[in-house]
Amino acid sequence: MIAGIDPGRWKTGVAFAEGGELLFSAIVPSEKAEVLVSAFKSGEWGALDRWGLEGEIKNIAGLSAEKIYIGGGTSSKEFTKDFPLEYITADEYGTTLAARKIYWRLHRPRGIMKLIPTSLRTPPRNVDDLAAYAIILKACAD
Repeated sequence: MIAGIDPGRWKTGVAFAEGGELLFSAIVPSEKAEVLVSAFKSGEWGALDRWGLEGEIKNIAGLSAEKIYIGGGTSSKEFTKDFPLEYITADEYGTTLAARKIYWRLHRPRGIMKLIPTSLRTPPRNVDDLAAYAIILKACAD
């Protein structure tokens, strides 16, 4: 399993994928970053379930992150200074736009929304978790 983390000032997106398929994603409030770090240290992911947005926590139960990609943008230095595991700093340029596209691929628009071009649609929720997934996809494509 591969993990992607998109650290931010107020929220941190995290995603887990295997074979390019999104297994689980969540947005963790940055003040709860210690819960996220603890989950990575222990491999016990259950604490992330309350922030889960895509997939189910059971999809990653018993799995460990073989590779961890952490976006090198906003707040990454603060987040990584105490991160206890080996990770790869990833370029996160363009991942927010990619996350919006991923959102609409996962949640197809209905009705009149189908007529609006994807580039003009705004997802109805934050997509930091999907930006973390985009970090994984981008890093694995390089």
